[in-house]
Amino acid sequence: MNARLPLLICLGLGAAGLGIWLGGDIAAGDGATPPAAARPAAATVAGPRWFSSVSAPGAANPGPGMLADRKTTVYGRNGRIIDLGGLSIAQYIGTRIAAARSGDTKAAYDVYQAESVCAANDDPVADYHDPAELAAFQRERKELAALCAGMSPAQVQERLGFLNLAARSGNKAAQIDVYMEGPYGRKVDLTQDPDDPIVKQWKDEALAYLKQAGDQCDHFALALLSTVYDAGQITARDVRTSMAYSIAAAIPRKKPVTQEQLRDRFGEELSGDDFSGALALGEQLGKQACPARP
Repeated sequence: MNARLPLLICLGLGAAGLGIWLGGDIAAGDGATPPAAARPAAATVAGPRWFSSVSAPGAANPGPGMLADRKTTVYGRNGRIIDLGGLSIAQYIGTRIAAARSGDTKAAYDVYQAESVCAANDDPVADYHDPAELAAFQRERKELAALCAGMSPAQVQERLGFLNLAARSGNKAAQIDVYMEGPYGRKVDLTQDPDDPIVKQWKDEALAYLKQAGDQCDHFALALLSTVYDAGQITARDVRTSMAYSIAAAIPRKKPVTQEQLRDRFGEELSGDDFSGALALGEQLGKQACPARP
């Protein structure tokens, strides 16, 4: 029986798990292949209002002075490393917010990344079988909560606007995060209220962004596309296309999947002709995403 991969659209923890499975590298938010990967949609905000409650430098922020007792690096909600340089989240954002507001896409993604740390603090705690691991997680969360002191819920939610700005610029890390964040930046049951216009717009944008990132030879985006077409929640279920993207995703990883592996996963749901068609489509998608270099 084929085991359908779950649609990973909310928790950074779930995304990180898939990132580990894919063997991705931890990367800074500069468009590099993510280890883990996320989602805001333009529909979640209207016009420039998503900037309205983000503090400007020097407002409620104590300034960019170094704080020796604070962490230098932390992980964003998507699993990517953020170098805070010893600053609090509010201070880090204060050094970038003006540039982000003016349309600097790198600054916008940096602000998103930092604010995502605070968003992750509200995610449910996973089930830990080992009390020591749970205690370590709780200590880590307490430290991150301290870094987020002074950040309002509105600022944390407005990260989605900055993320969407970066995604529109072609930043493939941001494009993947649009999917992972989901339509509202939190867990949403996509089977409920299917006519919600924000959810409908996010579905279209998330799928388009994943394809754009995949076309930049990003194995994580390609693997997510395989999951998306298998799950059938943001687009119609299409096992043939799901298999094709799983083939394409293996190319940048240089770990090709065998026909036996593909038959184990997809063979029961595809006819012989559809299976052959998926093989051909996978090769085509792989060449399109990762063209051979001369």
